[in-house]
Amino acid sequence: MPTISKTPLYGDYFYKFFQCPHWIWYDIYGEAEKKREVPLLLDYIYKGKPLSPEKDLSNHKEFEQVPTELMRDLDEAFLATIELMKQGKNIYRGVLMSEDWVGMPDLLEARPGKSWLGDHYYVVYDVQSSLDMRDEYKFQLIFYSLILERIQGVCPTEAYIIDGQGNERSFFISDFIDQFHLTRVQIEKILNGEKPAPFLKAGCKRTPWYSLCVAETQGCNDVSLIYRISQADQRRLYDIGIKTVDQLATANLDWLQEHLEDWPFDKILRFSNQSKSLTTGQPMIFRKPNFPSVRYDVYFDIESDPLRDIDYLLGFCIKDNQTGTSEYKYFLAKDKAHEPEIWMRFLDYLAGLEDFVIYHYAFYERMVFERMVLRYGAPAALIEKFKENTIDLHLKLVDAAILPIYFYSLKDVGAYLNYKWSDPHAGGAESVVWYNEYLDKKVTAPQDAEAIMTKILRYNEDDVRATMAIKDWLMVQKPSKTKEALD
Repeated sequence: MPTISKTPLYGDYFYKFFQCPHWIWYDIYGEAEKKREVPLLLDYIYKGKPLSPEKDLSNHKEFEQVPTELMRDLDEAFLATIELMKQGKNIYRGVLMSEDWVGMPDLLEARPGKSWLGDHYYVVYDVQSSLDMRDEYKFQLIFYSLILERIQGVCPTEAYIIDGQGNERSFFISDFIDQFHLTRVQIEKILNGEKPAPFLKAGCKRTPWYSLCVAETQGCNDVSLIYRISQADQRRLYDIGIKTVDQLATANLDWLQEHLEDWPFDKILRFSNQSKSLTTGQPMIFRKPNFPSVRYDVYFDIESDPLRDIDYLLGFCIKDNQTGTSEYKYFLAKDKAHEPEIWMRFLDYLAGLEDFVIYHYAFYERMVFERMVLRYGAPAALIEKFKENTIDLHLKLVDAAILPIYFYSLKDVGAYLNYKWSDPHAGGAESVVWYNEYLDKKVTAPQDAEAIMTKILRYNEDDVRATMAIKDWLMVQKPSKTKEALD
């Protein structure tokens, strides 16, 4: 029976580390009452898991599961997993243990070959909604593979990701083993009580400790408050004696360029200007963006459920620039079967648009458009019409201005411009949660389902109207009276 004598190293720590290293530290040493509850569905969304991974997987591979009641005791679950491994069974959500290492891979698959188990050995799979090979996925899989090596005497050469359609992608463990061990050492330091240096990044928003991450980083005015700064950038600035936003804001540009000679000047200038904006609390406007003069501005936002692989809401606000009036419209798929219908309705709507520009915020809407084209098709003329008449307001904003904020998401920029969402806690992930609640209740509790759908539509309308607010704000800005520039 395995006995864990010190703080165990779990597989999901690699995922947590890449989102925010403080997540692991706070889980062990933080005050529980300050932890925000993250619903299971949100956790699945953040991790990129399909809604029913075991169901999706069963369409493509046969496997056995460790009895649910045994999962309450990891030692018992481990023993049950070993018994199945000796039999050469494929195993869903087994438990692997060796000394203080504990892992629960999505799938253990038996392959022909010699090992301590007999005439077979095991490889590991992670079930994901996409085949993107993110580091947190790879490192978890390497971790499981190394535990397997201790158990079966053979280390797999490859590890795998599989999606809900049965598509697989693999990588060679040896290609990433050195980076894995560097990360493992950092995690083990945290487990032994070493608190990571302050650092704020977008991944912190996914943790239940986000408010503490913000407060701590603000408390020491750490340089990581600067938008898009990486941990490598932070360490480099630390090395030259710059640890705070104020220190960077007052540093001479020539001095910075001399001490950061391998950094592009545009990067140094952007970080310097962002630090000045944070210090003064004032935006910096470098150029007035040009926008086409058209009759109709169309502000576009898409809501998608990665768990069910559906783009369920195409929402837009049409502003008539002659009358100044605006109207919210949408195409809604009430289940996956209706997705082709809303796509065709959207194409019909696009075909009828004249003298217009479609505004969206960030790349997602264009990405979904291309995905829908591949999935359901579209006339070449309409594809061209969409591409030629869309403008990404996120690109326009970061090209023209720097704002005194930490992130440039739609919610962050909209909030800075005083746009107020009907539900201040709503976001794209929450919309997915609501959509799943809607699907669960639309037959058994239709009135509740409609109330939930009203929340989804209200949130989407807020998103498109916030997008409109950003464009309206950019329209009236003038370059600051400063000689500094972005390029």
